[in-house]
Formats: sequence, C-alpha cells, structure tokens
Amino acid sequence: MRVLMWINSGAEIPGGHRVQLQQTASALRTLGVEVHEHDGPSLPDGGWDIVHGFQLGAGEVAQARQRGFPVAMSTIYVGLAYGTAAGGGGPTLRDGAGRTYRGMRYLGASLRGRESLTRLATLEMEDQLDRMRAWSMADVLLPNAAGEARHIRDDLGVLTQTVVVPNAIDAGLFAPGFDRPRLAGTVLSVGRIEPHKGQLALIEALRGLPDVTLTIVGPEHPHHRDYADQCRAAATDNVTLLPGVEHSELPDLYARHHTHVLASWYETTGLVSLEAAASGCTIVTTDRGHAREYLGDDARYCDPADPTTIRQTTMAALGDSASAPLRDRVTSRFTWDETARATLAAYERVVALRDPHPSAAVD
Repeated sequence: MRVLMWINSGAEIPGGHRVQLQQTASALRTLGVEVHEHDGPSLPDGGWDIVHGFQLGAGEVAQARQRGFPVAMSTIYVGLAYGTAAGGGGPTLRDGAGRTYRGMRYLGASLRGRESLTRLATLEMEDQLDRMRAWSMADVLLPNAAGEARHIRDDLGVLTQTVVVPNAIDAGLFAPGFDRPRLAGTVLSVGRIEPHKGQLALIEALRGLPDVTLTIVGPEHPHHRDYADQCRAAATDNVTLLPGVEHSELPDLYARHHTHVLASWYETTGLVSLEAAASGCTIVTTDRGHAREYLGDDARYCDPADPTTIRQTTMAALGDSASAPLRDRVTSRFTWDETARATLAAYERVVALRDPHPSAAVD
C-alpha cells in the first residue's frame, strides 16, 4: 500500500501533531507500507492508495478527492466547550463552565474594539466551517479518543465514519527510566510555550512553595512570543525555563523529576503525560479533554482555570509513588506499533469500500 501523509496548516509549529505524523509513518513502514511525508498546500504528483491528512483544510481534501484518492484524517480536535465529558451522555456543568478560555479570547477582543471582536468571530467561524467541510468530505476520521469522536459529532454535526486510533509513545525509549531515583519536590512540565498549555498558571500556582522546584521545557509557539515573555517575567527562583530539546533527550528529563504537570486548557491525549508516566513520573493533567481515557484513576486532574487546584493536585502528586500499572498500560496499549496496526486497518477498510475486488467471472 502507498500512503501520502500530508500536513499543511501548522506544519511550522512543533508539537504532538508532528510527533504523531512522523512516528505513525515510521511504524507503518515496519509493516511494509510505503509512506511519503509531505508538507505544503498542494497535493504532490504520485499514485497513492490513500491520502492521510493532518490539519488539512477543505481545499486540500478536495484536491485529493478530485484526483480520486480516498482520504483519512487525523482530527486532533479541541472541543468547542473545552469540557471534561470524555465518555457518553449529555453536557455536564463543567462543559458549560469550561468555555472560559474562549470567553477570555472574546473579552480581550471586545476590549480592543468592535473591529477586533468582529475579526475574531469571523476567523473562528471560517475555521470551523472549513474544518466541517474537510472532515465531511473525508472517507474516515481517526480521532485519538472516543470522547473526541463524540465531540466531533455533537459539536460540528460531522457524521463521517470514525475509527479511534490511540496516540502513542516509544516504550523502549521512555520505560527504562521508570525506576531511577529522583529528588523530592521536583516538578516538570514539557510542552510548547503558549496560552493553551497553561504554563503561566502553573508558575503562579507553585510560587512561594518551599522545597518545590519547577522546570518548564518547550519551544516557544511562534505566534505567542509575548506569552513566553510573561512566563519568564513571572518565574521566581524556584522556576527554570528551558528551550525545546530533541525527543531523544526527554527520557533523561522525565527520569530526573518526581511529577509531571500538564495544566492545559484541553488535551485530546497529552502525549507528554504518557511519556512521563512510562518514565516513572507521577502525573497531573488537565481535567478538560480526554486524557482520562488513557490515564484513568492513575493520574490526578486539575482545573486549568483554578490555580488552587493546580497547586493542590501537584502537591498531592509529589507525595504519590509512580504507578507501575499505569506504566504497564501505557507501554502495552499505547505504542506506535499498535497505532500503526489500527491505522492500517482503517486504511484497508476504506480502500476496500472505495475499490472492491471485482467478482470472479462465471464461465
């Protein structure tokens, strides 16, 4: 099978979407799949059995469909509600209250004037409509969680078939650090520096705590340099901010810290939480999104809008021991090999439906 993995929007921004594309491609190749990775706005020449898109818009999906290629899309969808309901059922109270982040964006825009507010509303509407068109044109959507699939259906009304393909880690890279001794009171947060990831709230939550050190590691989001400046200005003596590092350097960082905190406004998975759990950290993650599908009761969950809960859950996690059952679950169920097999099964199903084998001729 020949697969084109195509990313356009956000290709220049480092993060989990990039890791997911590259690692899935590598694991697929070990299964004998021919994978070509492509960045850019235009579909390259070539004959593909399927196009697998990451953050493609409707225009890019239309290019593939016009050439007769079936399309799979990794969604990585941030729900409109920024809520916590990961399973079935109706909206929760937190789903309503969880609109804080979007509300703050609109408040800021309104304070800058009507033109700014109108521009933000128009851009958001255009983005959502383009996403709806793109995903409705696709043959299959590949969300990372069942709750993500539900939010795509409920938020956007997109009824394209979905196949849940879990996010994953390189177990062989991270698990060897599980039993390494680490200093008490050491907190790590790995992630791109941007408002969505909540590093500023984490710095403020841990300010003034005795015997607690915080290390924040990640590249600055190119669109949020001012936020990185705010983080540096807020950092006290117990906070260290480091730039992004190579993926191969992360295991040592995890293995030198007791607790990993990801106080994001929303996570479909929180790839770094899986890596940290496999490496022997205790885990604090956001209560918004679908991380609970991966981490279950073996992690602590904080409200990114409430520094008090960030502080309380972090302090509790600093008193916990690393969870061997969580490590075992992550390293057995959430591996790139498993992700590749689930992805390939989705490809094969779509290709078979689009191009069924002809029936044998009858003499």
